[in-house]
Amino acid sequence: MDNGKLALGAFGTMISATGAAISVTDVQAIISIIVTVLGFTISVLVPLGIKLYKKIKEAMKDGKITKEEAEDIAATGKEIIDATQTIKDEVYKNKKEK
Repeated sequence: MDNGKLALGAFGTMISATGAAISVTDVQAIISIIVTVLGFTISVLVPLGIKLYKKIKEAMKDGKITKEEAEDIAATGKEIIDATQTIKDEVYKNKKEK
């Protein structure tokens, strides 16, 4: 695994843990949700976005995108959509618990 991705994942997890630990009042609970979502976004969506960018860049080197490359790019896009849906579900769950 790339050291940058590992460091980014650790940083995002640290922010998520910090956000999860902060929840004493209503204002702090809102801040906690925001920080938790931010941490998850940093640790999951940013690496996936970088992965998608690199795949598109690699596919465009020869000036055209083959069917296999397009399917690979679409699969990575689906990963990003699924991760985003997970964030949305978590935020909805947290709001519902309040």
